[in-house]
Amino acid sequence: MNNNTKSNFGKWGWSMIIYCAISYYLAAALSTDALNWFPSAFQAYHGWGEEFVNMCNSMAGIGGWIGVAAAIVFSIMTAKRGSRFMALFGNIITGVLCLVMAFTNSQPVFYLMIICLTFVGGNIQLNCVPNNIMNVWFPKKKGLALGWASMGLPICTATIIVIFSAIGNPRTAYIMLGVVCFVFGIVSLFWAKNTPEEVGCTPDNEPVDLEAAKALMEKQEAAAKKMTMGVIAKDKNTWLIGIGHGLLWMTTIGLVSNFVTKMVMTGIDSNFAVMMLTVAAVIGIVGSYIWGWLDQKFSTKTASIIYGVWYLVALLIMIFQNGSTALVVLAAIFVGFGIGGIGNLIPSIIGTCFGRFGFIQANRLIAPINTVVRSTALIIIGAVGVANLNTAYMIFFVGSVIAIVMICFIKPDEKKVNIQ
Repeated sequence: MNNNTKSNFGKWGWSMIIYCAISYYLAAALSTDALNWFPSAFQAYHGWGEEFVNMCNSMAGIGGWIGVAAAIVFSIMTAKRGSRFMALFGNIITGVLCLVMAFTNSQPVFYLMIICLTFVGGNIQLNCVPNNIMNVWFPKKKGLALGWASMGLPICTATIIVIFSAIGNPRTAYIMLGVVCFVFGIVSLFWAKNTPEEVGCTPDNEPVDLEAAKALMEKQEAAAKKMTMGVIAKDKNTWLIGIGHGLLWMTTIGLVSNFVTKMVMTGIDSNFAVMMLTVAAVIGIVGSYIWGWLDQKFSTKTASIIYGVWYLVALLIMIFQNGSTALVVLAAIFVGFGIGGIGNLIPSIIGTCFGRFGFIQANRLIAPINTVVRSTALIIIGAVGVANLNTAYMIFFVGSVIAIVMICFIKPDEKKVNIQ
């Protein structure tokens, strides 16, 4: 394990970190974070019924489940075509989906767009592009690199609702979001780089001979190609990560997606609730780095266990939050600190267990498992209704306890990962 916590990634390394942070931002904007705004905004705009908001949560959850097949297909495409191609492909698709969502007056079509945005944004904008780039560029310092890059997630939480609210008209907001996706997709052709070697750099910006780095890369790629679906399925770490970390991700989505709704239900002013979500997200920016530092310093497994315990406390605060300003602030701190963590820990633990190029191979199976489990959060909320969020939180609490136990049994195979 490399516990060097210096952020000396080099010019190109920092460029990839910034690029991935933007991709993480868009992934959050296209799915979870926007659920705090667009259901009620489009409901008011179109004059749709009260059940529309619950249906939006349910459709997002269904989108995650349907995305299981998409996760496999997209991961295979990434392994064959590379992250840069997938960035262009994914951004163009999400741009089109945003425009359809903006212009349609049909509820069924609108629900279909939510489903599609959830599985495309979650798989390509999150799993296949930035997660893969981070593992390929920073095999030994991925925890720290992800700590910086995953700041894009809480930055989105802090700003996207403010931006959408300032725009006001939801149709205009989603037209603009679609345009941003188109532009970012085209820019990706020139900015995103599949490997550091292709631009004359070395992994982790290490001071090693470039030719030696390329030779090692060939060995690592050859080893990764031997990781068939059968091999991955037989590895217990696949299921421990897929289900264990998926349960923690489920809790994250459950807490963030209806944070404002929960606060308003307990009598908190809506403007103050939005401000607290912003505060939570700002705290999450710092949290992203801290989780990355803990990952790099003590191991991804240890950081994941701490993360699980942290969210148990966050859930208890949310359950017993009764309109008290002090508890609202405390909830913002605990929920916020964890927002950026899960986007760091999942790709990092996969890379830790399966290696630099093994990440995308293992992700063919782990991503669908994660997707099924994490998407259950919105299915649960949609089933119990936003009026019964405490019931959902209690389910998430049990899930987080199970997650912590499962993560304790993860054991990376050092010989398989550290190919010399």
